[in-house]
Amino acid sequence: MINQDRIKEANRNVKQYISDGLLKIKDDRHKRFVTFFIEQSERSLRTANLIFEVSNESKIKQDLKIENEFESYIWVIVTSYYSMFYAALALLSSEGIKVGHQIVHKVTSDAIIHFFISNKRLAKILENYEEAKDTTLELIGREELMKRLEKKADELIIAYEKEMKKRSKFQYDIGEMAKKGYAETSLNRAKEFFSEVRKIISE
Repeated sequence: MINQDRIKEANRNVKQYISDGLLKIKDDRHKRFVTFFIEQSERSLRTANLIFEVSNESKIKQDLKIENEFESYIWVIVTSYYSMFYAALALLSSEGIKVGHQIVHKVTSDAIIHFFISNKRLAKILENYEEAKDTTLELIGREELMKRLEKKADELIIAYEKEMKKRSKFQYDIGEMAKKGYAETSLNRAKEFFSEVRKIISE
């Protein structure tokens, strides 16, 4: 479960976000975005699933005329996280909460913890959401930042890099089987998170 220090951090941050206008609360107009975010979450989940299947199945690669060595497990991880991210935005929108456009992933993560940690069903998977966020932002940072640094990487990616926890789970030389394992875990977490969020919104 999320530890108490992380909950306190989220609570402090949310107060500051509201004060700074990065998070708007108690506005039922934001509820109109729930369907949009749920649809984006489901679409991302389907995309992650398709990428996983293509990466994993020689027959599909053959049918699509893709080289047998093709795999894109990293993008399964990234797209699975985005499914969770959109589901989190749907959940916040269902409560009349709107996340602004700055440090959106950090604000969303803190807001989900602050507003929903008391929900026992969701609490059990919030830790998975946190880990998915950190892992994905690290991957995006490593994959994209290295490509874009010489072209002045956009400020958002750099901000993400600063916000991320200092973890080093992924190396450039990580093996295909290891990547597949991480991808499968990410995909399963995204499926569970999407399912739980959809149930909570429907109630």
